[in-house]
Amino acid sequence: MLKLIIATLFALLIGFAAAQPAIDGSIADGEYANTVIHDDSGMVVHWTIDGDMLYMGFTLEARGWVGIGWGAEQTNRKAGFDVLIATEQDGEFVLLDMFQESARGEPVLDSEEGGSNTVVDFAVTHEGDLWTVEFSRPLDTGEDTDVAITPGTPMIFMGAYANVMDPSRAHGRSTQGGAWYIMDFVF
Repeated sequence: MLKLIIATLFALLIGFAAAQPAIDGSIADGEYANTVIHDDSGMVVHWTIDGDMLYMGFTLEARGWVGIGWGAEQTNRKAGFDVLIATEQDGEFVLLDMFQESARGEPVLDSEEGGSNTVVDFAVTHEGDLWTVEFSRPLDTGEDTDVAITPGTPMIFMGAYANVMDPSRAHGRSTQGGAWYIMDFVF
């Protein structure tokens, strides 16, 4: 009986570990449960939801920073969106947890608006112009600077990139492909 219990627990642990993508900066075929391709930008977005955690990865070609965001609704452009920007600072890759306070302009760090960095784990690679970004974070952080994700509920997903690494520098014009939205995106 004890061997059966141990074998069952071991199988559950292996199954649990296999359900979570490896946050290592490399996305393997079939690693994530879901994939969406944004044809105009070439961005490929992958995600898996496991319990109360979101595991997400994306690839995108850009010379400068790359970013994603999501919001429950779009009332004033991107105001109110949860934003993550991957860039290089002082020779190290960083993933900035940010909030888009206004309709235009740069987002602000969550930590500057009373929130905190709620990214649990991340890995970034940038080879040539190809970015690969992976991260995990809770679906609902409980912070005002983060937009809660409810699986199965349509949201608005956005992507953007710049030609420089400085995240205070704006992405290219939306009309020229520097930013885009995916309406009715369902996590």
